[in-house]
Amino acid sequence: MRVKSSNKFPFLFLFILVILAGMLWLLQTTSKKKASKYPITPLTEQTTTLDLVQISLNEKAYRKLKKKRNKAVSVGILEAEDSDFVPATITFNGNDYNAEVRLKGDWTIHLEEDKWSFRIKLKDDKTILGMRKFSLHHPSTRRYLNEWLYHRAMKKEGLMGLRYGFVEGKIHVKMDHKNYLNKDVGIYAIEETFDKRTIESNGRKESVIIKFSEDYWWAEVRKSKAIADDFGLNYNDFMNYDLISKVKYPIIPFSESKVLADTTMTNYFKIAKNLLEDLRSNNINISDAFDVEKLAMDTALMNLFGAIHGTYLINVRYYYNPITSKLEPISFDGNSGVKLTEFRHFVYPGKERDTSYFKALAHALNKVASPDYLDQLLKMNQSEIEEITTELKREFRGSFLDMENLRFNQNIMRSELEILKHEFNLNNLKTLEVALDSTQAANASNKTKIDLTNRTNWNPNGVEFVGNNSNENKATVVTIKRTTTTNSGFVRIGNIDVNFNSTNTVSIKVKKGKQGGLMGMRLQGIYPNRADAIFDLSSGKLKETFNQGQFSNVKASIKKADGEWYLCTLQAKSNLNKVNFIFGPTDASKKALNWEGSTSQKVEINVDPRSLQIKEN
Repeated sequence: MRVKSSNKFPFLFLFILVILAGMLWLLQTTSKKKASKYPITPLTEQTTTLDLVQISLNEKAYRKLKKKRNKAVSVGILEAEDSDFVPATITFNGNDYNAEVRLKGDWTIHLEEDKWSFRIKLKDDKTILGMRKFSLHHPSTRRYLNEWLYHRAMKKEGLMGLRYGFVEGKIHVKMDHKNYLNKDVGIYAIEETFDKRTIESNGRKESVIIKFSEDYWWAEVRKSKAIADDFGLNYNDFMNYDLISKVKYPIIPFSESKVLADTTMTNYFKIAKNLLEDLRSNNINISDAFDVEKLAMDTALMNLFGAIHGTYLINVRYYYNPITSKLEPISFDGNSGVKLTEFRHFVYPGKERDTSYFKALAHALNKVASPDYLDQLLKMNQSEIEEITTELKREFRGSFLDMENLRFNQNIMRSELEILKHEFNLNNLKTLEVALDSTQAANASNKTKIDLTNRTNWNPNGVEFVGNNSNENKATVVTIKRTTTTNSGFVRIGNIDVNFNSTNTVSIKVKKGKQGGLMGMRLQGIYPNRADAIFDLSSGKLKETFNQGQFSNVKASIKKADGEWYLCTLQAKSNLNKVNFIFGPTDASKKALNWEGSTSQKVEINVDPRSLQIKEN
């Protein structure tokens, strides 16, 4: 008997093929649409020696930005919102990054012709020059090299500043599958924006950055624009304390949603907010809320560069340091290079009774107002200044660094310094410790002097004390040996009291051990502020030194003592009240900046604890 054949199978097979083909088409279409969000950057020729940043947009994204730009030009200000971000491909020196971009800048100077200013956020936690979030704007909006040098000075003094530089910019708009609208927009300034990487790049512990909300002020500007007031509220109104109310200008953190989702960060924000609230309410002194040495140096540099724009309420940014429990200023939007009409003091009340701040300010002015200070700053950055100036001259005319204004500002600073010296009886600032107010002085007098020779104050990390009665505090010779080759190894003596702006010399007698023959020494503040030296105990020679941040004028020496013993000395000047002393064995593969890191073997040194001392020069 023949079995009847069925036609169902061919039809079912065809049906499945149709479904699969449809799914494949849909998948390809979706992929194309998704890919079109981030256009391919076309090939282009670079015209400068600067880094090249290209912004590639699809036509829809470009039209959205243009519509926003045209509206801003018509009303006189840009009202930026998170919903303004559009997808883009950012190409940096030939490498592509998915990103979101929007227009940036409050005033329409940022939106002239095709050279628009942009806020950029890279996707997938990628970074360019260490930055995930940054801005591109016309170099004139921060007065060219003046702002660049301002940030360099901040970094030199161990203060918090932003990464800031110059790049060549190009914009590409993909009009269809083949054609692009290409715009060579010339040189941009590139400026870091505020997130956790800002904190990391300044060598600080993860914490929060706070600011005053700008919402109320810009609402008032919009009202003023509506009645034909060209500039809205005058910026100087931010110096009027009647305007600085808790209701109108609440204190908020950057990355607020992330901060509030993290218990530790939320606690840091609460502390930081309360400090600033109490200060602007005049309930506490400046020194209760701020690290006065850092604030004083920030004030001095702000006056040197005429960076008054950064003191206005909507521009101030503060970092909360969880180690010191104090706020630190962050330089931002100084519009540097302006000639002062008068010395500008810290904006908040409470300064009238805070002598410790003013005496710290006198020390900062004594340093920064010196003609030699500006000369040295220029010398340190001369090669980069010349390179950038050469590129800026290709596009712009005029002065890029207003040295006459900076030197004029130093004259005003010196006049203010004389007033402070007279008011606080500061006759010899070069040797004078920053005086404390009566409460601080009482606390200081009760501090216990650390006995450096007492081995109970020696904290080993990755090392052990062996042999020669090493367990006895009175041992004449102690061998310090690394217990690991993969991790750091050193001895640390912490919280040594020193005078602010003083030069200190630490010395110890050492001889080489059975393995290895080099020793590293370090004077350190809050990392990465430090001064280092490496000594060769076999040849009796100094290998090298290194310094960073708040340490300067580093000197080191090694002198024959007796037998195989050497006296090793490290000297440095610091703008600190406390330092840590770190020392230990190292090997020939290490540089001075990382001598405490991993070694090829478990090296050791012998030290005489009785010889260890620190002196102020």
